[in-house]
Amino acid sequence: MSSDEIVFVRRTSGLVKEIGAFSVMAMAANYVIADGFYLFAAGQGYYAPGANIPLALLIGGIIMALAAFAVVLLTMAMPRTASDYVGISRTLHPLLGYVEALLVFGVHIWIVGALSFFMAWFWGSAIIQIGLAIHDSGLVALGEWLSTDLTASVALGIIFVLVFGVISLLGIRVYKYVVNALFLVALAAGVATIAGAAYAATLSPGQIKHLWDMTYGAGAYDEIMRVAEASGWREYVASVSGDPLTWGWPGPWSLGVTLSLSLVISAYAFWGLEYANYMAGEIDRPKRNFLLGVVGAIVLVFAYYLSISSLTLMGFREFFSAYEYVMYTESAYSQLTINPVQTPTWAVFIASLFGGWAPILAVIITLAVPLWVMNGIPVYMMVPSRIAFALAFDRFFPEKLAEVNERFRTPHWSIALVMAGAIVMIFVLASPEYGPLFYAITAVTAVAVRWFLSAVATTILPYRRPEIYKEGYTKTIGGVPVMSIVGGAAVIATLALLILGLQQVAADVTLVSPLWMIGWTLLAVALYAYYSWANRKKGIDVRKIFGTIPPA
Repeated sequence: MSSDEIVFVRRTSGLVKEIGAFSVMAMAANYVIADGFYLFAAGQGYYAPGANIPLALLIGGIIMALAAFAVVLLTMAMPRTASDYVGISRTLHPLLGYVEALLVFGVHIWIVGALSFFMAWFWGSAIIQIGLAIHDSGLVALGEWLSTDLTASVALGIIFVLVFGVISLLGIRVYKYVVNALFLVALAAGVATIAGAAYAATLSPGQIKHLWDMTYGAGAYDEIMRVAEASGWREYVASVSGDPLTWGWPGPWSLGVTLSLSLVISAYAFWGLEYANYMAGEIDRPKRNFLLGVVGAIVLVFAYYLSISSLTLMGFREFFSAYEYVMYTESAYSQLTINPVQTPTWAVFIASLFGGWAPILAVIITLAVPLWVMNGIPVYMMVPSRIAFALAFDRFFPEKLAEVNERFRTPHWSIALVMAGAIVMIFVLASPEYGPLFYAITAVTAVAVRWFLSAVATTILPYRRPEIYKEGYTKTIGGVPVMSIVGGAAVIATLALLILGLQQVAADVTLVSPLWMIGWTLLAVALYAYYSWANRKKGIDVRKIFGTIPPA
């Protein structure tokens, strides 16, 4: 037997290299542009009143771009499946790599289930907007049913998991074509959204009011402002920003709110720029195509986020904050008689300017939200399936999960595990008692562990594992490896994000967030200890597993 056959599950991974630079960019954009931007970043008008949202997005984006480049450089040296796990476990310590891999695995099992479950809401919200735009009460009723019926959410969620799971099983070529097509369709709707936001920025408050009333009815704009004022909007803004008039950029804004509450949410919106690294073993010419794809995604996402957010806020100004307060406050939205009750997204604001006179444009803008969220599901499914594969290939997870289908060359058992786990999460989310078992801040903080450890590994790789470093990007500046310079900057940025996230996790009075973090960490430690013992019992030297990178 060869050493590879003894150390790893088999001599080669069995995966095929089909992914190019465009698909890397598409996967990144599909992953990143979703609820983090459309829902949570837009929701900062309520959750972080007084924030400078574009500034927070810029800073959060820079942090995530640094984290992404650290992973890119690590992947160029070790272009293998789940390259962050491979890099951390080979450069720092196997246990650290195992812990971060299990944390990311747990986060993404939940994400696949959650976003599939919320598909009914996202499509329901879009259908409501379409019905309002074309004055079809039947569509509005359908959208309201999808948005509120629990059975519909469960059924539709399971359908999405099964459909995208089957697509993932059919081979990397089918997978990439589907991901690319979904990206192009959503991008077309996104371009219309940017154009609509640019139009909003040219309007006066009086013109915004006129167009809003054209869509929802005479007096709709004034109703929002009146209900907001009467329901404690100013007092709420003051409780967070310290001043009832500090409602946020482009008006008076708070630096403290921007760099605390707003920054974590904004970083979440940029999360995933480099996540094609989990398919690094399936990327053709990875040193070239992975780098080009990630750089393209960074440019695209920054332009998309900053243009839509800044232009929309320049148009709506104070109304943006007032509307969000009303729609997130039951005692306020229950008073509405003209405006429909709907969760605010960037698309809701922009489409509302066109519903009264350009309904087709309003429909296209509205569709951007469910399209971007939906096209992320196959990418979210890919992440935990490749983590399971990589761990199993190292003999530190059930070895069945490292099997590759002979016909389609996909890790079919790992994909099936993700599908099953996501469906379980759908039922958990549907439970009134157990549904709110996870928060975005927990996900950001758990994955921040990955970013921080990846940055540390990138920084020290040239010195700790020079034989691996020489296979990657080896340029230097003043004798210092560029990899170490980028990694060091990423260490500082991601450590700040990790500390901020841990503080907010610790502040969770429900204890859900800290218990989730501690639970998955302890599970990782226990599994690592078990597989270390089991491998030694089989006569396998664990040091040899983590002493080299897995075969391609």
